[in-house]
Amino acid sequence: MIKTTLLCGVVLTAIPFLAPAKDFPLEFKTLNAEEAMALPSGSGISGSLQLDKPSDITKAPPAVSKHPLYGQLSARTNRLWFRIDESKGDGKGYDRLIVDLNQNGDLTDDAVAVRVEQPRPASVVSQPEIALFGPIPVPEGKKIGAWRPIYFAQMYLYTPPADAAANRNTSYLGQLRFKAGWYLETTVELDGVTRKVGVVDGNSNFRLGDFNQPTTYQNGTETNWYFQGGDYFLVDNDGSGKFENSIGSSESAPFGPLLYLGAKPYKAVLAADNKSLALEPWTGPLAELALQPHGEQVNGLQVAWESAPGQWQLLQPGVENGKAQVPPGNYRLYTCTLKVKNATGETLTLSGYKRTPKDDTKAEAGASTPFKCGAPLEVKVTSARDTRNSGSTVSESGSFLDRFFNWSAGSEPVLQQLIQASVIGAGGEMYSSFFLKEDKGNLRQPSKPTFTVVTTDGKEAASGNMEFG
Repeated sequence: MIKTTLLCGVVLTAIPFLAPAKDFPLEFKTLNAEEAMALPSGSGISGSLQLDKPSDITKAPPAVSKHPLYGQLSARTNRLWFRIDESKGDGKGYDRLIVDLNQNGDLTDDAVAVRVEQPRPASVVSQPEIALFGPIPVPEGKKIGAWRPIYFAQMYLYTPPADAAANRNTSYLGQLRFKAGWYLETTVELDGVTRKVGVVDGNSNFRLGDFNQPTTYQNGTETNWYFQGGDYFLVDNDGSGKFENSIGSSESAPFGPLLYLGAKPYKAVLAADNKSLALEPWTGPLAELALQPHGEQVNGLQVAWESAPGQWQLLQPGVENGKAQVPPGNYRLYTCTLKVKNATGETLTLSGYKRTPKDDTKAEAGASTPFKCGAPLEVKVTSARDTRNSGSTVSESGSFLDRFFNWSAGSEPVLQQLIQASVIGAGGEMYSSFFLKEDKGNLRQPSKPTFTVVTTDGKEAASGNMEFG
């Protein structure tokens, strides 16, 4: 199915003349279940699975399973109740999903989505159990013009419901993820650049045009934040003809007033009639973020931009030669992706994030402002008591080695402390994803980091590798 929709926009380039806006018609595109889940458009919305029927579900068809699963798909702008059932009988597999798309608490007037059959060897038992459902069309009243958007859902079931029921529902069952199975697409030609561009309903609320909003939370004594609940632009940066999500490079960007084609920023606004993408040159000033100390290694960047006092929005500027052109204002680092070559010719890709809302950098119009991120990287090593070793006791007044090891007669000492390592970038971002790309394009993870514990006189007490990261 094909559908037409509109975005209006404004080009952000430091040019002395004003060019007319261009309109690019958008087509309505649909996806299958696997394509929808792989589309680089955020994670959609999700909700935890539970055994108890929520009181907000006032009516539902009779359930076949002894343990139907319930939950609420939640986002800042949307909340949808759901139930998952086993049509073939109890214990035969969850294969039916009802989502309260009209949001009236009645599941009897909503369509039943069936499980998408996925080929896999009969001997393989998925842990967790993963099931895809759909397509799920929206109700008549939520259509986009003449076209009806569709959605897909993916279930991750970690604990058998019968076991959870026996444990009085104290076990974590799993979750259901809900994503759009449609998007709008056009081909943009500006300043000698031709690219496919799309817009997708990233927060699954049956409309387009939502910005990702910041949410703060407490992590111990530290305040953290993250951005969620918005839609996404899609940009075919490599010219492959499709929108892809690869390690260290995602062909999506948070929806907002700015859209980058390469390193050039454009301002984009979704029009009310949803029929085309209009772009026009930026008439205001630009600032420059000079990424330091090694900006040439930065492959991708996300920053929080204070577009108005106290109003922060997520921006994904294009990076060229370690620099990014942005509107003037205050900025905070959010994510940073690095790509470097090692001695054997492999490309190391690593992604870092910063979740503390602090360290503002003011970027002045017409000026180059230093902005720290990336290398050099610092490895911070800490230790924590291993509470899993409940049978052992350690005297806090004992020696350093006594606090680290459980010494048992006739056996090797058992490590009592969990050794943790954090990789921190120049901007305070923490790196947690590392991949090596060989010349032939194959990806692999680097070898696990190793450690050695020595006594004060240089003797080795223990060694090993970081099993969990």
